[in-house]
Amino acid sequence: MTSESQYRRFAVASLKSTEGVTDLSNKVGLLIRAEAWLDLAEQTTQRVDNDGGEARRIMEQPLKRASFQGQGLRSNGGF
Repeated sequence: MTSESQYRRFAVASLKSTEGVTDLSNKVGLLIRAEAWLDLAEQTTQRVDNDGGEARRIMEQPLKRASFQGQGLRSNGGF
């Protein structure tokens, strides 16, 4: 299970725990907690997406260099 899905489950649990709560300050606190879990899930998703793109870029660079070197061409590193 990913951190993102776990954080979303925590958010759902926080929301469910507001059911039947009559004290407004307690209810607001639980809603704030749920929102914080959702924010954390979103940040995790963004980080994974960014890291995945960076990993893909790093992996592709040696392949591009190898293809240029195999053709006798010099790469200027502009990729």
